[in-house]
Amino acid sequence: MKFITRSLLFLLALYGLVFAVGDWYLVRSGANLWFAVLFAIGFVGLQYLVAPWIIQWVLDISWCDEGAKLPEANREFIEKLCAERGLKVPRIGIIYSGTPNAFSFGRIRSDARVVVTSGLLDVLTPEEANGVLAHELGHVEHWDFAVMTIAALAPLVLYQIYVVTDKINNARAVAYGAYVCYLLSQYVVLLLNRTREYFADHYAACVTHAPSTLSSALVKIAYGMVREEGEYQRVMAMGSKDDKKDARKMRRLAGTVALMGISNVRSGSALALAQANPMEAAAVMKWDLVNPWARFYELSSTHPLTALRVRELNREAETMHQAIEYPLPQDQRICWGKFPLEFLVWVLPVLAGGLLVTTYWFPYVFRYLQYDLPANFRPMLLMALGVTWFARILYRYRGEFQDANVGRLLEDLEVSQMRPRAVHLKGKIVGRGEPGAFWSPDLVLRDGTGMVFLLYRSSIPFARWIFGTVSADNYMGQEVKVEGWFRRGLVPYVELSKLTDGNGQSRRLYSRWIQCAAAAAAVILAWLWMTGGF
Repeated sequence: MKFITRSLLFLLALYGLVFAVGDWYLVRSGANLWFAVLFAIGFVGLQYLVAPWIIQWVLDISWCDEGAKLPEANREFIEKLCAERGLKVPRIGIIYSGTPNAFSFGRIRSDARVVVTSGLLDVLTPEEANGVLAHELGHVEHWDFAVMTIAALAPLVLYQIYVVTDKINNARAVAYGAYVCYLLSQYVVLLLNRTREYFADHYAACVTHAPSTLSSALVKIAYGMVREEGEYQRVMAMGSKDDKKDARKMRRLAGTVALMGISNVRSGSALALAQANPMEAAAVMKWDLVNPWARFYELSSTHPLTALRVRELNREAETMHQAIEYPLPQDQRICWGKFPLEFLVWVLPVLAGGLLVTTYWFPYVFRYLQYDLPANFRPMLLMALGVTWFARILYRYRGEFQDANVGRLLEDLEVSQMRPRAVHLKGKIVGRGEPGAFWSPDLVLRDGTGMVFLLYRSSIPFARWIFGTVSADNYMGQEVKVEGWFRRGLVPYVELSKLTDGNGQSRRLYSRWIQCAAAAAAVILAWLWMTGGF
């Protein structure tokens, strides 16, 4: 019931924004917005109708009613569950891809489809696969296709209001308000989507009476993505021409399925480092529970952090008096620590840059507020941008490089993207940071204590893409030495400063120095601007 209540509240909040802005416009101008609103409704309605056809056309799905074979235990589970819940058995499909995932799509309950990958069936036990299938059936029973379509309409309507009113002089204030509401509505939609995922997890826990099987499945799915990437690299290094062709096709397919899967890459990829080991998974998840940066990152994610999903499933298991497979720390209070200072240092350049852009692109905002910009306001903003940006660089790149291992780093609950640990690591490159993306420049390093992502950051245009497509494969399977800054975002990662391969060849990255140069250039340019130097 709590998930239904939350969903209704979020939908009311979304359409509260729409009606508030619409009424504001009507009061000020007396004009109607019917055409813009009807266009938005028609567009979303058309998308809702044709989306299942497009998905089936894009993806290579083998349907069980056309000869594909779902394991008997899973087929019987679906049929029994649908009979108990009064649902029509959905059309079941299989995608023959080694990357484990599952998703559902359709318009209404009666034409729903549930699709799993062969990789999911390979890595999960029948009970874990049933937990995943129950999650997807939860989306079907809860009408999530329709709910999220209705939710997606609100931002589009708000944007239409902005487009229409921005061209009317006495309604520009309404336009700016609509645009702000449009931005806010995007986050409300994401929040609603995360709530629906929790609801589907709760459904799976209730109908299977085994919450821990879904917890285990979520961890294995995340790890399986990286494992499949390693298999791809083996085929590309040793396979035949036909094998390589098939491998490339499967990896592109995996990337597409990941967009709709039960666990998206952003929220679940940290658990790929746990190698499906309960103790290591619990260690990786601790940071997500207690560090406030984790909740900040989650705001822009379609799925809840996997650690939070596991926590909810653990509570379900406790309610059913069952053992917990992934024990989490008892004290899960958020440790705020220096978060306010770190967030301030992070956000000040963003605010300065955003305000500078606003003075050029949205000057009517200041006129509406009856505020006359001082003569040097813009160069002062540019100066503030350069100074705060330089301060952020100094804050983010600090500390003396010390030897470390992955296991100790993953236990650090205070580290964040703003509070780094300068480290030396040794280990083996076992895959790419983004499974299924041949252009991914980021890597995965494994030592004797665990795995961590390596971020290849470059401020030079296209340098990341060039490294990912040309050089990254050369490091696969090699023992390397790494120098960089360990950070935590949605995943633990080391931002590379130096990467040395097994032959002693080193590659240095100069991102921080390029950023410093750009910040200094902004300060110099602002000074010349204020003094009339150009």
